[in-house]
Parts: sequence; C-alpha cells; structure tokens
Amino acid sequence: MSKFLFFTILSIVFLSSCDGRDRIYKTNAEILKENKLLESFTEEIKFVPETYTEIKTDTIFNNGFEVKIKYHSLESNFVLENRKSKNDSIIKIHHKNFEAQLLVLKNNTIINESLINKKLFYDFGSATFWNHAIMQFIWIDYDTSNEDTLYLNTSFCTPSTNECKDFTIKINKQGVLQIKNIDIVSNTI
Repeated sequence: MSKFLFFTILSIVFLSSCDGRDRIYKTNAEILKENKLLESFTEEIKFVPETYTEIKTDTIFNNGFEVKIKYHSLESNFVLENRKSKNDSIIKIHHKNFEAQLLVLKNNTIINESLINKKLFYDFGSATFWNHAIMQFIWIDYDTSNEDTLYLNTSFCTPSTNECKDFTIKINKQGVLQIKNIDIVSNTI
C-alpha cells in the first residue's frame, strides 16, 4: 500500500510540473518555432493554372491550309517557384508546363503532325532558362501566312524573372518545320 501511495504522490508531482505554464504567454507561432514545426504549418502550395487547361484551335484558310492546335497544360510536369510571404511563410507555386499538338493539312492532305513543347526549342537558349520556362501560348500569324507558308508564333517565359523568348514556327506546303528566334528590342526615345 505504501508503494502505491508513493507512486501516486510521485505521479501527481510529476504531472503538476508539466502543465504547460511555461507556454501560457507564448504565441502558437513561437511554440511551433521551438519545436521546428512552423515551416510545415505555414507552407502554402499553389498550382498555376489551378485546373487542367485546354484550348483548341481549328482554322481553315482559303489557300488550302488547315491548322488544328490543341494547347493544354501538363498535370504532372511543372516548374517550382518558392516565394516568401509577408509573414515569412513559404509559398510553393507549381507552374504547369504546356504543350501543343499540331496538325497541319494542305489541300486535305496531312503535311505535318508535331508536338510543340519546350524540348523543341532547347537550341535557342541556356539549359537554365529552359528548366524554368513555361510555354505561354501559341497562335497563328494570319498576316504573315501566305499561299506557300504557314506561320505560327509562340512564347516561353520564366515565371520568377519574366524573361521571355519569342519564336516563329514556319511550315511550308511540304510540311517542313523551321523555327526562328524573334529578338524583340525596344527603342527608347
């Protein structure tokens, strides 16, 4: 009986000393920092765009060209950008990569079927740029296209720096695809 009484008194003393009185004047953030848990609770994860995105273009020219473009986001392929918010929490932004499936016909005959993504443009920049770049869009250049040649334009930008590279994709009536880098230089007057 005395052993039982001894252990009961010992446990009461032990429990009363661990009642959390030392934390009463600390904020939740301070307690989490003490236990090295703050980052896991303050981390925010975002996806850009939030959901699957797809744009289809189907254009028929009077010169015999027909263009079908399926531009879409890749759900498992993204560029990660880390930012700190005003309250020092970490924001992880997953920018989804895009690609475009291209089908070009001339006089109802398929002349080119291509996948347009950043791998196609690796020769036009550094590996660092392409590791962080996202395809912004692809569009048909109606003004430049003619009887013999179809012109498309595309742009790639890095989300963190807004550095961009623009390209013209030229497809002739035999379906041969050529890529040209567009250097956009602004003049200040």
